[in-house]
Amino acid sequence: MKIRVLGSAAGGGFPQWNCNCHNCSGVRNGTLRALRRTQSSIAVCGADPAAWVLVNASPDILEQLRAFPDLQPARARRDSAIAAIVLVDAQIDHTTGLFMLRESSRPLPLWCTDAACADLTGGNPILGVLKHYCGVERHALTPDGVAFTIDTVPGTVWRALAVPGKPAPYSPRRESPVSGDNVALVIRDAVTSARRSMPRGWGPCKRRCGRRCRLRRACSSTERSGAMTR
Repeated sequence: MKIRVLGSAAGGGFPQWNCNCHNCSGVRNGTLRALRRTQSSIAVCGADPAAWVLVNASPDILEQLRAFPDLQPARARRDSAIAAIVLVDAQIDHTTGLFMLRESSRPLPLWCTDAACADLTGGNPILGVLKHYCGVERHALTPDGVAFTIDTVPGTVWRALAVPGKPAPYSPRRESPVSGDNVALVIRDAVTSARRSMPRGWGPCKRRCGRRCRLRRACSSTERSGAMTR
């Protein structure tokens, strides 16, 4: 299993377009030794090096694709190694990139929770708009921790865990969050059993370890090992 961090910045990227804090202004004028970063997203592949899962589709997706040639194997006139897309929520900085993928020659295979799907068909109807382009082949992502696989990306096993947090600001349920508004992912290599986690948001630790953990089960050493942070 391979994981490529495509972007690691919060919404707006780094530097943020309208921010003049020490860090953002320092990057712009060259007085701060730091790298510019695009908005958060990762890509995951398993046994097939030409089949990747895109986790979140950020507004910077085109720049991220250009920076990682493995996602363009060029096997045909129109081609992509993106075999599936998984969303951890319906936030703008994790879904706007879906618009950039509208030229796909087939419906986008998309895994998201029912809560995220409701927001992406109601408050921010990205999925409805995409019906007029490539379309979307939606698969339900159940945030119950039960393992599932993605057929088009062999060699990987996935689990989605519900984590506390509000839905996107545009959501009609903004003040009434439900399970599935935000999820964390645990990804396991089907061959080696090595696993990594992709957290989403801070939440209270259920094990009362005195720290705020990103995953409800973050105190489990097997899930904390190698955890990726945004």
